[in-house]
Amino acid sequence: MESPFKGPNQIFKDKDPFKEEYTPEEILERDDIIEEYAASLQDVLDGFGPPNVFIYGQTGVGKTATTTKMMEYLNAEASAQNQSLTVINVNCNKRTSTYQVISHVANKLHPSREIKQGTHPDTIWSVIYSEIDRIGGDVILILDEIDKLGEDEQLLYEFPRSRSMGELENAEVGIIGISNNFKFRENLSGRVKSTLCEKEIQFSPYDATELQTILNYYADLTFKPDVLSTDVIPLCAAYTAQDTGDARMALDLLETAGDIARHENSELVDEEHVRLARSEVDRANTRDIITERLTTQMQLTLMATTFLVLDEGTDTKIKHIYSLYKNLCEKIGTDTLSESRIRDHISTLEMFGLIESSEKNLGRRGGRTFIYSLVDEPRIVLDTFREDAQLEAGFPASTDQLLSQYEESSKSGFQSELDL
Repeated sequence: MESPFKGPNQIFKDKDPFKEEYTPEEILERDDIIEEYAASLQDVLDGFGPPNVFIYGQTGVGKTATTTKMMEYLNAEASAQNQSLTVINVNCNKRTSTYQVISHVANKLHPSREIKQGTHPDTIWSVIYSEIDRIGGDVILILDEIDKLGEDEQLLYEFPRSRSMGELENAEVGIIGISNNFKFRENLSGRVKSTLCEKEIQFSPYDATELQTILNYYADLTFKPDVLSTDVIPLCAAYTAQDTGDARMALDLLETAGDIARHENSELVDEEHVRLARSEVDRANTRDIITERLTTQMQLTLMATTFLVLDEGTDTKIKHIYSLYKNLCEKIGTDTLSESRIRDHISTLEMFGLIESSEKNLGRRGGRTFIYSLVDEPRIVLDTFREDAQLEAGFPASTDQLLSQYEESSKSGFQSELDL
């Protein structure tokens, strides 16, 4: 048997810059945001203590990369002024409760004393405050994907009040919260909103021109000379700008187009490779959003919507989504949220581009209502849910039959005739 591997790579010179953890040397097309960010953090350098800052924006618009770079600048300035500054990063996608976050923070501050599972929260808080006061100065706690904490607000209430409560004497704590959910703050309780008094910075999606600048920067780092046809980067930028304005998606599209060209042993990445890559990236992006960006409750809301889309005899209204959502929660044994919270989750699913709504007029007496539909093929969504055993346990027995019927009914007459 001959080797299945391809010949020498003719396309890429380095793929590290495509990796998610890569931080570019400079942040492109965010000059206004950097200026606003710097103004928000100026209090640290002026000796007034760290502020609370909330960063909002869709996935892939530079929130985390910009924050990382801003902390580098801030640390350098603080060091030059002999100011004590400690920055602690926590990804709330992995740590979704106050207990998990404070355990991680305590271990970061006091690595020689491992906080074991089951340690009482009061003990953990004591370790944190003791270590922060010992270090002294300003402490900034970065909570990336802070919305994954859900309705668990203790962290947001506790840290900003730590000095006024007498827990700290030699240090002050500020929180930088990074979120994809623009409504996150609206869902916080009044006492937390009052305590935070935070500044807000919103990242807008990139437009096609901005994406071209970013893609050209990465292309110089990753591709060999003269392997990209002139229309590749403009096409990647245009596709992404029309869809999400997500730089991460644009880079995935560019990398995938290169992978396809390499697989074909092509010496050039061209427009057709981009078109093929777009289909692959769309599917992968949907899967990533569902598995990495959605909480369990959001996933169950999307599941309920998907099943109702398959059941063509039922309108996909919020009241029907909520009714089925409750059944799914009961079936897999998880807590049920209120209808108002599910409405919020539906808005989040729309923001992520997983579902869309259309207004339906029910007549003079019925008023108007919204009908929800999936943006992607139901099979992609359901196949993703099948990868989670707990979620798959909530599938109705008729799921595959309904899916087949839905796909068959979606075919045109020509497709049926040609058996496509």
